[in-house]
Amino acid sequence: MTEYWVSQGNKWCEFCKIWIQNNPSSIRNHDLGKRHQECVDKKLTDMREKSAAKDKLLKQNEKLLQQIEAKATRSYQKDMATAQEVAKANGAPEDGTREKQHQREKRLLLLSHFQIGRLTVLLDTITTRAMVFTMIPSLDSITVTQ
Repeated sequence: MTEYWVSQGNKWCEFCKIWIQNNPSSIRNHDLGKRHQECVDKKLTDMREKSAAKDKLLKQNEKLLQQIEAKATRSYQKDMATAQEVAKANGAPEDGTREKQHQREKRLLLLSHFQIGRLTVLLDTITTRAMVFTMIPSLDSITVTQ
């Protein structure tokens, strides 16, 4: 039986975007060539520039977020001061005891468990003065009935 000739195949250079013969001497000659060296330098320069641009963008975003948070904090403090002034004008107590007691009366959370087959269901009932809401959480959604 005769042996068939089999090609060695070619090697792809990622930097130069060309095919070269897949033997040690061709690969070595290509790697030591001026064109390949220039392509490698260009690739490394591009990578450094992209990294620097990405770092600059991240710093800009971080600075912008800090500015937004500072503005939000100032706005929140201003709103809280205004709310306290309005509460004082309406005669609300400063310690907030009346408001806390009212909140407790307004919302009562009753938890109960019941079992359907192998599934344990948590039944949450929130009562207010006028309405009763029942929330039955299931695996995929929460059903709210009134």
